[in-house]
Amino acid sequence: MVFSMQIIKYRWEKFRPMLIVNNGSTGKMPLFDAELNMAIGKKRCIGSFVKGNYQQCPHNREITYGNYCNECRLNDDFFLCVQCDGSDCKNQKRRGECEEEQYFIYLAAFDSLLKVGISLDRRIMERLVEQGADFGAKVAVVKDGKTVRQIEQKIKQDLNLPDRVLGEEKYERLFCNPNNAAVAIYKTILRLRALIPEYTIYPEIFDMRKYYKLQNVAIKPRHTEISDGMQLNGKVIAAKGNIVVLQDDKGFQAINAHRLIGREIEMC
Repeated sequence: MVFSMQIIKYRWEKFRPMLIVNNGSTGKMPLFDAELNMAIGKKRCIGSFVKGNYQQCPHNREITYGNYCNECRLNDDFFLCVQCDGSDCKNQKRRGECEEEQYFIYLAAFDSLLKVGISLDRRIMERLVEQGADFGAKVAVVKDGKTVRQIEQKIKQDLNLPDRVLGEEKYERLFCNPNNAAVAIYKTILRLRALIPEYTIYPEIFDMRKYYKLQNVAIKPRHTEISDGMQLNGKVIAAKGNIVVLQDDKGFQAINAHRLIGREIEMC
């Protein structure tokens, strides 16, 4: 039997990766240990989330970049917040709520590569695992989303730390040397204490590697790019952030699950 649907999200839930799909109604597709036999189709707008409710794209627009058409992008509750750099508020309907929230500034280590990021205090662990960090460190606490974005940008510029790590870079650093991560975090914390002493806290450091099941992957997997018309087959044996590892009759392959978002698929 063939099931047709669209992938509208990839996320981690209770420390397990899953696809959120829509075939008239939304559902979840857990990935760990799943046997995939998936035909990849066109990429279309995923619609929008308004007041917590999912709305399909009214025009089912085909797109080539990103996840939204322009209409749904502007309709979505949080898209404008994701673009925020603290210079001005682009999403005034959430400004009051944002002012009262408490945020952590964190460091995420991908082997020796560090990125700076922010998270609501209640989501810090989920944020680290969905990014695929080997280690994470809570380093500062700030009230108000606009203020925390400004500080994040200051850290990015003054310490030359990225605030985004691309899937290709995560794939190259799939396996971690923990000593590299520890040294990078320690050195950066010392610099942060000098840069933002009024916000810096005694850091909490988390080892995230236990969630990814990379002990199942004997060698570095080959990289597979998602494209129209391809067939994706194999058993999901590990996932690290958005990098999902499957085992098939040729060995191990890794895909960037974010490239599945928006895709129409057929499952056999």
